[in-house]
Amino acid sequence: MVATEGFGEYLDRLAGSGTLRVVHMVMNVVAATIGIFFVIIGVTGVFDTTYKDFGGITVPITAIVLGAVVTMISLVGIIGSIKRSQQMYAAYSGLVTLVVMAELIALLVIWLKPHDVESQFEKVWQKMYDNDPGSIKYIEKDLRCCGFKSPVDMPVPANCSVKKHYGFTTGCLDMIEHQWHAQRSTILWAGFAMVGAQIVSLLLGAELGRRYMNSRNGEYQRVQPVRNEGSPLLRA
Repeated sequence: MVATEGFGEYLDRLAGSGTLRVVHMVMNVVAATIGIFFVIIGVTGVFDTTYKDFGGITVPITAIVLGAVVTMISLVGIIGSIKRSQQMYAAYSGLVTLVVMAELIALLVIWLKPHDVESQFEKVWQKMYDNDPGSIKYIEKDLRCCGFKSPVDMPVPANCSVKKHYGFTTGCLDMIEHQWHAQRSTILWAGFAMVGAQIVSLLLGAELGRRYMNSRNGEYQRVQPVRNEGSPLLRA
């Protein structure tokens, strides 16, 4: 039974059957998929007027960069598993270690960003109301709302709550906050899932690299023949 076997023996059996290598490739495929998802989230955030105006573009740009880097490194891990290359496993392990540390720092920064962003959003809305009312008009149409906290709080146009083709009777703050928190939560959960997949891949890659190195060394070890000198009586 597996429960009674030593962990090393269990890994030996997995490695011998190729399961360890398959799991390593699957974890890299998962990480690469999440990386592509990060790139999509980042690109959407960059071109999303609402998120860009109120959340800035730092988080979307960070998501694009990390997603692209993770996807490329995961491809290195997949190719290393297919080719069973010790050098690629070593390069992969070093790159993943650095990227995981960067990801954890980025996720920590996003996690610590204030949950109460009303005052920050109000400043952005006031600035747009004074200098760029067209952006407010676009947000109101997109989110089907009028004004900031209410239809009488800096609306564009001033009668958007009753104007024909508008008729939106609620303020935009709640919808903007909901959209911002949803984007933030998506990035956090996807980021932690990506880090988890990479850590598992890193451990499996290190184990596979060690096993391939031991196997290669074993192939080139020259076995010394045992010299049979016979009985002392025969030598005499």
